[in-house]
Amino acid sequence: MTDGQRGPPGRGLGRRGVPPEACICPSCGEEVSKTRGVPCREMKCPKCGAVMVGK
Repeated sequence: MTDGQRGPPGRGLGRRGVPPEACICPSCGEEVSKTRGVPCREMKCPKCGAVMVGK
């Protein structure tokens, strides 16, 4: 590992090493509960259809 790198990339662990508790839409702000095992980036917003992001 290089300096400043905490772990392998792409694990969905957010900034503090813990998975997000909710997914939020960057377009309209809709927030939904995180489904375990499903990355937020694979979920679509139920309101506008945009790709969700981890909160």
